[in-house]
Amino acid sequence: MVGRSILSSARNPVAELYRGLINELAHHGHRTTYLEPYDFGGIAHRDMLRSPYCEVWTYGDVDTLLEEYLPAIQSADLVLLASDVPETNRIAQWICAEARGITVYYDTDLARTAHVLASLEACSNCLSRCTIGAFQLYLSTTGGPALNELARNYGLQHARPLYESIDPFAFYRMDIERSYDLGFLGNYKAERSELLDNLLIQPARTTPNRQFVVAGDSYPDSQAWPHNITYLEHLPGTNHVDFYNRQACSLVLGRNDRRQLGYTPSRQLLSAAACGVPVLTAPWDGLDDFFEVKRELFCVDGEQDVLDVLYGTDEATRRKVGSYARARVLASHTTSHRAEQLLGYWQEVAD
Repeated sequence: MVGRSILSSARNPVAELYRGLINELAHHGHRTTYLEPYDFGGIAHRDMLRSPYCEVWTYGDVDTLLEEYLPAIQSADLVLLASDVPETNRIAQWICAEARGITVYYDTDLARTAHVLASLEACSNCLSRCTIGAFQLYLSTTGGPALNELARNYGLQHARPLYESIDPFAFYRMDIERSYDLGFLGNYKAERSELLDNLLIQPARTTPNRQFVVAGDSYPDSQAWPHNITYLEHLPGTNHVDFYNRQACSLVLGRNDRRQLGYTPSRQLLSAAACGVPVLTAPWDGLDDFFEVKRELFCVDGEQDVLDVLYGTDEATRRKVGSYARARVLASHTTSHRAEQLLGYWQEVAD
């Protein structure tokens, strides 16, 4: 695998995706070598010195990668290139020309890929129209019509969804005090600030005797929030399970472009659900492919919908919804399920 760092998860959420996937592949008897840029995100921010489940080799620049690691690429049964690696297109051309095993591209930002390809913009971290069809297997964390359209437009041999997943040993139900009526985890993004305001900030203003929490970096207007919102500017990944379990309900809002494409269950959604916390989310196409609305989570369009769930739905019902969602995640959306899907796709292409 060639990708962004798995040794550093700082501003690099896909690190957890690959850590979990590679760990599960090891349980199936597969040996993985991971190649990553030496200073991606700054070496000082590494939260792992070495990986317990694969070899991690680093390279200083792409010239070094192409010169020193050619034998590794040629000897591998499968070579996977992760999206958003510096000089993606150059590395992709090299892999497709030199690899003797199955070649795979794993796209964790299909919205950006589709935009770049359609607009013909130059992007060093994206595939070109000439390269995208060279891989034998194209995986994406977004499925549905968007992935199907990409496959048709660019002649992809095998395009398959490989959605986000969670490690059930990292996200689980805890018997601790519920400190907040509603919480949200996510860094500031201007395009969803209005949605966050409607679905959390305004409900907090309406119910000053209730407690709310927001965790994430770079919120410019947090000082103007009502006093009953606790703001956690930085929350280490190891604290996420505790954060979710301290909420009576959890608000999950994906990026706007991913909600518009639909068929993209976020890691936050799966993590909160795995903790058994009732989830509130804005609706998006394909949501009912992953969770049964009203039975396993709540869809909310505005402030009143949020208040109806928090204060118009009895606690027993909310807890039941959280339990059903947790059961769905454990049955369908763990890292073990994703590893088995990857191996199934591999076999499909090999045949």
